Amino acid sequence: MRLRCVQNIETDHAEGERLFVMFHGFGNDESEMVRILDAIYAGSNRAPSHLSFRATYPRPYMGGNYWYPDGCGVAERRRECSRVGDAVVSMLDSPLYRGMRKTLVGFSQGGYLSYRLTVEHPETFDEAVLLSPSFKGEDSTALDAPRTQYILAYGGLDRTIPAEDQRTAREKLSATHGFVDLNYPDMGHAICDQEIADLREFLNVRPI
Repeated sequence: MRLRCVQNIETDHAEGERLFVMFHGFGNDESEMVRILDAIYAGSNRAPSHLSFRATYPRPYMGGNYWYPDGCGVAERRRECSRVGDAVVSMLDSPLYRGMRKTLVGFSQGGYLSYRLTVEHPETFDEAVLLSPSFKGEDSTALDAPRTQYILAYGGLDRTIPAEDQRTAREKLSATHGFVDLNYPDMGHAICDQEIADLREFLNVRPI
């Protein structure tokens, strides 16, 4: 497995400064999450530290990448997420990132991957921003990540993620501390302006 990412790191960071660890959705690449982060921080005159990873499997001929095959079973997707998660957490153990507040951000497949990282590495991440995540097969998962605050967002018109899986995500995360549940009635499997504004508020990003 080869991990590729784009990064922008403030090496002289203050204690508790955020490090965004980001994973894109099916068929996209690492620039997807950078665009989202840029939109959140637009007008703030701040350049947040971030790592944005490219999924491990390229799509032949069509372009883009994916973290696990579309339609694969729960065991296979968990296995793929574990491989990536173990490598990323090992990478974050570097002294360069010590003392930083680690915030996961993922869309769709990347949202599911972010969730699985908190399940398997419960002491690593302070926040997990799950944007329209897949959640198939997670109804029986034991979630014990007391350190992590979750923000979950879905569109009311999302037909990519089954309604049952969306309910599972809400039920599973609603028992965690500080859970934030966002819903956008007119949005499909996408990102909308109000979502960006809400994330800006959650992350306390202020324009100058």
